[in-house]
Amino acid sequence: MPYDIIIADDHEVIINGLITMLGNDYFNFQKVNSLSELDSKLSDSTHLLLLDINIGEVSSISSISSLRSKYQQLKIIIFTSYHSPALRREAAAAGAHAFLTKDTSKEKLLDTIGKVLDGPTNHIFHPRKQIIQEVALQDPFLTDGILSERQLEILKLVAHGNTSQQIAEALYISKHTVQWHRKNILSKLELSTVGEMIRYAYEKGLV
Repeated sequence: MPYDIIIADDHEVIINGLITMLGNDYFNFQKVNSLSELDSKLSDSTHLLLLDINIGEVSSISSISSLRSKYQQLKIIIFTSYHSPALRREAAAAGAHAFLTKDTSKEKLLDTIGKVLDGPTNHIFHPRKQIIQEVALQDPFLTDGILSERQLEILKLVAHGNTSQQIAEALYISKHTVQWHRKNILSKLELSTVGEMIRYAYEKGLV
């Protein structure tokens, strides 16, 4: 039985190109050009939504939470031309399962779709080490959604070999605060040692 996938984008050429590129016996595609049309096409049988951030000059991120509440089985991948860490964080907070830019390769897109479809529905809200490793999508999307700005900053400084005292002096905060953030970073990413933290930062391209 094929997966039902809706592509929501207000550029017809993008939609048709995706359908041509991804078409196979495992995917059944529908296309929509507006958020109002999307609401009429979604159903309890829809498995995945490829969602552009701006549809008809309206931000679609604000609709993610209500869509996931109404269709609890629905997986959502943001598919956009914007390379923006801020938008990645916003999408993650809203409940999107992944964030890809439109210059991504066919292989990465297919790989991401497969991992999101096979993954747990709420992995953004219940991050686990294996999910971070398997559904990281080769960018810091999940990291940005899990860690605060300050924690990301400290993670990068740790990866560059700075001690807690050096980080405290650089950020004008106490050593105790740095150590508290480091403990929370390890906990959130389900890592055990500083070495694992440094390796994680390099694997995610954060340094």
